Amino acid sequence: MLDASTPLQQRSKGAARVALGGDGSVRDLFQQGSAKAIMPRVHSEVTEVVFLNTSGGLTGGDRLSYGLEVASGTTVMAATQTAERAYASSGGIAEVEVKIRVGDGGFCLWMPQETILFERSSLRRILQVSMQEDARFLGVETLVLGRAAMGETPQHLSIEDIRQVWGDDGQPLHAEHLRITGDTLSRRSNGAGLADKTVFASLVYIATDAEDRLAEVRKLVMGPAQVTAFGQRLILRAEANDSWDIRRIFIPIIKALGVNDVPRVWQT
Repeated sequence: MLDASTPLQQRSKGAARVALGGDGSVRDLFQQGSAKAIMPRVHSEVTEVVFLNTSGGLTGGDRLSYGLEVASGTTVMAATQTAERAYASSGGIAEVEVKIRVGDGGFCLWMPQETILFERSSLRRILQVSMQEDARFLGVETLVLGRAAMGETPQHLSIEDIRQVWGDDGQPLHAEHLRITGDTLSRRSNGAGLADKTVFASLVYIATDAEDRLAEVRKLVMGPAQVTAFGQRLILRAEANDSWDIRRIFIPIIKALGVNDVPRVWQT
């Protein structure tokens, strides 16, 4: 029997999946709940997909999933319409799942806008990418601790961020598991790695030419950022106190790695 003194909280659920053909046309589209996918008409040779969450943010108990299939030989840029906000949770964890499949010789650029973490937010995200032969993948993720303009400095939050990339033979190409809690934040000034920065981001480029691009990318790196490459991976880490500073670091590198453009939503 339900306790009448405990109000039921409405929770948001949504799923959006897009499959694109070799000419960039939509072969399949599924949308449910608060998740949507749109293909904006832009002046670019590269197909764009924009995912959005119409609920306006995430809180404990919300569930969101996005899916994208890129056809062989096709280049696709995918982004989110705006920064995602993880609000304070009154109970439970917000979960976001992204699954991407890139066909032979395809190139997928996954470039969601920033995720802003509010005080007492609780978020778990997982990104899973499957790549077929000669495919390429470029992924960007940016986390923001509170809103600098509002003077926010979250002290109690939890985020678990899992990223996995697999080859078509099941061989793991890249894996990361990031976890930040209030305890981590309390040690920021004592060697935990975040220091006094409030924005931190990563760019991962996975392709057979990843190591060959290292010297070129190093010449473009500016600001507090580090880049390395090994195997089929090129990884860039950057931190700042403003998300626009991160974009200024990343955009020239994104363009150098094969697409002389960024999603239109990044420019607004």
